Amino acid sequence: MRKTLAVAMLLATMAGSPAQAATCKLTPKQVVTRFTDQFYVRKDVRPAFERWVDPGYIQHNPMAATGRDAAVAFLAPFLANPEVRYEVKRVIADGPLVAVHSHGTFKAGDPGIAVVDIFRVRGCRIMEHWDVVQPVPAQSANTNTMF
Repeated sequence: MRKTLAVAMLLATMAGSPAQAATCKLTPKQVVTRFTDQFYVRKDVRPAFERWVDPGYIQHNPMAATGRDAAVAFLAPFLANPEVRYEVKRVIADGPLVAVHSHGTFKAGDPGIAVVDIFRVRGCRIMEHWDVVQPVPAQSANTNTMF
């Protein structure tokens, strides 16, 4: 019994560690795809971050503090609005870096924003995040759309 408890405690402390990276069977693209579905699409903010994001998460958006808990506190109020919608358009991976191109809207009829999130993944954890956000204009010089 004590040995089982000791092993369980050891495994719990290893979550997000290099040992976890060695045991992860998912690609970085799969990790980010699962995270974005749970976070953006299902709006399951805290569970998505607790499952897929490292506690030491590094944030590069200057409007948000670094750290997993800070990200949840910053983002949960936005996604609590039932009118907010995000549609993932594409996911592109290059080794541990994964880019997600998505379209976010804040109310019906809103042209919304184009977002590119870039994540760095180690093992089955998102370690770092950058983003670029651009408003979708009412008029465009071309008919190609942003998506």
